[in-house]
Amino acid sequence: MASITEAELALAIERTLVAKGKMPEPEARPTARMVMSYFGADGTVLDNKLSSEDRDRFYQLEEEGLLTSEEEDATVSRGKTWRIHYWLLRKNRIRDVGQAGPAPPADEAETTYRSIEDKAWKRDPAPEPPR
Repeated sequence: MASITEAELALAIERTLVAKGKMPEPEARPTARMVMSYFGADGTVLDNKLSSEDRDRFYQLEEEGLLTSEEEDATVSRGKTWRIHYWLLRKNRIRDVGQAGPAPPADEAETTYRSIEDKAWKRDPAPEPPR
């Protein structure tokens, strides 16, 4: 299958994370650029090559189905087993999301409400009226 471009991934990010209010729109293209800088022309990236901050972004993209992770066991010297974790681009999903028509507009009201902490929504019970 042909390689995914940065533009295709950015569009998929806009139509998933941005559309759901999980990422601000200005971060879509830099996130796509960061992800593609790890993958390059390859279809996989070793997890231990990621910084912890970038790994968090990879997990966000995995939640939206744009990336997936796998692991395999490899036997090394003296019979020890190492578990190797790696990431894969879900090219079909990225392309499907990118070709699915215009992205729904981000609902500003929903984004605002989701940004308010739970404790702000809790109210003290109303005082009982005097008897």
